[in-house]
Amino acid sequence: MRRLAPAAQADLRLRVVAALESGQVKTYGQAAELFGVSERSVGTWWRAFRAGGRQALLAVVRQPRPGMGELLDSSARGAVLQAMRDYTPAEVGHGGVLWTRASVKALIKLVCGVSMTEQGVGKWLRRHGFTPQRPAR
Repeated sequence: MRRLAPAAQADLRLRVVAALESGQVKTYGQAAELFGVSERSVGTWWRAFRAGGRQALLAVVRQPRPGMGELLDSSARGAVLQAMRDYTPAEVGHGGVLWTRASVKALIKLVCGVSMTEQGVGKWLRRHGFTPQRPAR
């Protein structure tokens, strides 16, 4: 189901519920087999339809949760990226010559005063085009 576009997903839900409502199929199992979805999904869609009608089955554009997003604004992001280009971790007080998540975390704390987890730093780095590299042997 997730391979379908949101509009196609909504259409499938509506077809499954219409088949149940019209009596074309009698059970969730029959509907699941006929439409190639799971019984659990059929039951979820049927209950949603019974509680909220057709509107409950339509595709919903999800909004980001409030408070989620970048911890660093554009100027802070630019300052961190510039510092990563201009300095090595050793020059800013961390061992090594390569930027690691831990060293970038410390750099963000030093430059911006923002505390991030190493996992969050990893996501932030990927979001801005940095990927893990293997050392050349």
